[in-house]
Amino acid sequence: MARTFLTIFSFLGALAMSAAQSVPAPPAPITVTPGNQEVWVAWGASSGAASYNVYATSTGTYTKIASNVTTLAYIQTGLTNGVDYSYYVTAVNSTGESQPSLQIDATPNPPNTYLPTFSPAGVTNAASFTQGATPGSIVTIFGTHLSTNLIGLQTATEVPLPTTIFHVSVMIGNVLAPLFAVDKDNDTGSEQINLQIPWQFAGQASVPVTINNGTTISATVTVPLNAVQPGIFLLDAAKDGFLHGDNSVVNAARPAQPGEEVVAYLTGMGAVTSTPASGSPGPGNTSSTPVVTVGGNLSAEVKFSGLSAQFVGLYQVNFVVPPTTPAGTQAVTISINGVTSNSANLPVQ
Repeated sequence: MARTFLTIFSFLGALAMSAAQSVPAPPAPITVTPGNQEVWVAWGASSGAASYNVYATSTGTYTKIASNVTTLAYIQTGLTNGVDYSYYVTAVNSTGESQPSLQIDATPNPPNTYLPTFSPAGVTNAASFTQGATPGSIVTIFGTHLSTNLIGLQTATEVPLPTTIFHVSVMIGNVLAPLFAVDKDNDTGSEQINLQIPWQFAGQASVPVTINNGTTISATVTVPLNAVQPGIFLLDAAKDGFLHGDNSVVNAARPAQPGEEVVAYLTGMGAVTSTPASGSPGPGNTSSTPVVTVGGNLSAEVKFSGLSAQFVGLYQVNFVVPPTTPAGTQAVTISINGVTSNSANLPVQ
């Protein structure tokens, strides 16, 4: 069973810089992960660096293969399996370019038994588990060999979210994705990665996604992007999806009252008025007001719709249970820009 919701709620510095800027130090450490006709190069941050350049050779003469890289990894593709390649990385700022990092070798190889595999259908909204992804939203990727030697659940323990958990990283476009968790179910063997789609890809129709499991790297999979794809997080086995004002679950033992304001947590609600950095929490109202429908035909008054200020990629919608709502369990959906969420249950007194 997917553990996305619990994972998100399981974790709740700026670097000092000198007044006088100087050429940054070489990046360290530098690592490489070979794949099928490709190599994933990663490095540690260099204080004061604005970007990085990546150099490679298979002949002894280095050439620059990437410049102005602003994240800490790069994938070189189109390589020849069985050929040895060498790499180094430099750090760059307005003062100049650093000395080269340590050089490191890698040999791309054909796929092996540890190859991470997934498909576009395995990239899902983390709340509804419907295929699809939205910039800024939380997604769950299902696949095989997404990690190596992992048993159970490994979660992020800090914000901004890390881009590596248990040696696992995900490259989306040219950006390392912020990760919530990597999970392998001990009973079923099913594997998943919970992550945020970086906000940088707003407005794009699709993005390339590649997974590094620490041993090798997957083929690149093109994943379609949606402007919005609302999904309500379900809070228990009864598919209840709403909280009282005291953050307790609205359920059969403690139903909502007509006229009460309740809260739903969602992801995939799209653009917001103030976009936080990817991997970081931050407030911001949704660009459009959602429509909350209770019991199939009652429209609820929306009091707030936007990002939760405490969590990454998590939205909340506060709405008033319509005064005419009949007693019993009512199905609720939330729509934004004409796209409707999954259904969640709202027990009403």
